Amino acid sequence: MKKKILLFISFIILFAIPSQAQQIENIKIKSLANKLNIIYDLTHEKAGQQFEVKLLCSTDGGANFNINVTSVTGDIGKNVYGGKDKIIIWDVLKDNKNLKSENVVFKLEATPEKIKNLTDYAESFDFELIDCFKRNQTIICALKIKNNGKKRDLKAINRLARVYDFKGNWVESHLSKLGRITGDQKYAVPTLTFMPEQTEIAVFQFNVPEGFSSRLKLVEFGFEFLEITYGLDYKKGNIEFRDISLSNTENAAKTELISQVMKIDIGPETSKIKDNKAPSITFSNPIIEKGKPIISKTEEISVSGKIIDENGIYEFTINGMDIPFVEDGSFKSDIFLAEGENNIFVRATDIFQNNFETTFQINFKPEQKQDQRKASFEKPKAKSLKEAAKEGKYYALIIGVNDYPDPEIMELDKPIQDAEKLLTNLTKNYTFEPENVKFLKNPTHEDIIAEFDRLNRIIDEKDNLLIFYAGHGYWDREDEIGYWLPSDAKQTNTANWIRNSTIRDYLRAVKTKHTLLIADACFSGGIFKSRITYTDAPKTILNAYELPSRKAMTSGSIEEVPDKSVFMLFLNKRLEENTKEFISAEELFSSFKAAVLNNSPTVPLYGEIKDTGDEGGDFIFVRRTK
Repeated sequence: MKKKILLFISFIILFAIPSQAQQIENIKIKSLANKLNIIYDLTHEKAGQQFEVKLLCSTDGGANFNINVTSVTGDIGKNVYGGKDKIIIWDVLKDNKNLKSENVVFKLEATPEKIKNLTDYAESFDFELIDCFKRNQTIICALKIKNNGKKRDLKAINRLARVYDFKGNWVESHLSKLGRITGDQKYAVPTLTFMPEQTEIAVFQFNVPEGFSSRLKLVEFGFEFLEITYGLDYKKGNIEFRDISLSNTENAAKTELISQVMKIDIGPETSKIKDNKAPSITFSNPIIEKGKPIISKTEEISVSGKIIDENGIYEFTINGMDIPFVEDGSFKSDIFLAEGENNIFVRATDIFQNNFETTFQINFKPEQKQDQRKASFEKPKAKSLKEAAKEGKYYALIIGVNDYPDPEIMELDKPIQDAEKLLTNLTKNYTFEPENVKFLKNPTHEDIIAEFDRLNRIIDEKDNLLIFYAGHGYWDREDEIGYWLPSDAKQTNTANWIRNSTIRDYLRAVKTKHTLLIADACFSGGIFKSRITYTDAPKTILNAYELPSRKAMTSGSIEEVPDKSVFMLFLNKRLEENTKEFISAEELFSSFKAAVLNNSPTVPLYGEIKDTGDEGGDFIFVRRTK
């Protein structure tokens, strides 16, 4: 054992075998009205490597890349990290009168820039991912940890250090080192006392099975922070890094990739088309009959059929995964089933963002030997998500501010209207009972704080809380302080403004199972502080519900947002169209983020509100059953 630990500890002076250089892969081009979405993967980079990305276009099969491409947003330009499903949105008609050719080719170029390690923080501790690589069947991750606060004990919990791959597999750490303290078992908890400004290195080792991918969807670490005062000050912290490369390229090099030749037809007439009709889908396999269950005796089933839409399909997914389809709309995909009931969720979106959704169920009943059946019968039945969600109530606080008596603050037209639509959506379609929903129209500072106090008194740890704010926001760039502006705010002083830090304090104080803050205001992304926001969570929806969460969804980052909210348009639209019984807040956000990016200049954000008690779960919307 000592030899094993010594080899592990010494890894920091050994470098992993250099892997292949970074490369651009899997370019996909999707038409969305008069815009093009260029989706690509930038992989095999060293963790933290940034790039300058350029997009070039040719209409003569690649002989000349001379088409004007300047009206682009998304993962383009400087300081782009590597990762999967990067997206560039090109507003074609702003650059060209039309783009019509059967020989369109795109070229993407990525030039390496600086390496900037990913960071996260919790409870006055900074965490920097300084290395993460794979050698044979072992993944090793190293963190630099700095205490920016007072003297505290830090516990690293091996079983809460996990790596997830893009196939849904995950592995816990069984070997770790925090400073000089080593934990060599799955349930070990290395503990170290950190003095103010002290910095240490933590290292975690994961033994992964054959076939575990060489790119990580998520790396997460669970820590506990302890201080002995008049009692024991004990807090938990969840640290996460997403889409992590396990490659170790010695010398970063420029990379490029040219797409296949394709037909593009975008002109002035594209903007004139009015299409409000959703696509339709017919299934050839399995045969779906209303009221008749689908039974499978194998863990893999082929799903096939045809999508029909007169103007074209933008995206087609089954259980959130992109499914390829041919030009006439035909598709075929193999779906893997878990034993028992499997909900198959299908969504098709056309180029004008009309959605068709449907859900059907397949029951996988494998043939078992007698002793296997007996073991299965004796195994305790796990609590279902439906049972877990019924244990607590769903509360909502809806805030809309249109009117500002101070003449120096411009009045708004849409916040109350957007808030009313969300309120109706939640009470009509989801399990928010009207008596548990409070709507504040044009509230004062005191009205909002009083309602936070009331919620703190009536909500318990089994309940869920959604808070929505639409109105003016402000970001003080010099002091890096964000504010909500209630109706009695004055332009000349901040006495009645509500700081983001105050909001975080209330979110920490209200002891819910899950809290979700939705903010549609200028500079609303400031609620995240320095936290990198994310999408695409790998956890199952049941695991997401079991773990407490404090999440936020905002219409923009540190920027102004328009009064007429594209963010709220698509948020409400997605909630209305959803047919799934359960949908996580992160999945909800992921389903309309691209639509917001394509229809507004703002970048919506979703992520964890740090230092409020989030433990890695997520808010789950439960649809009413008819």
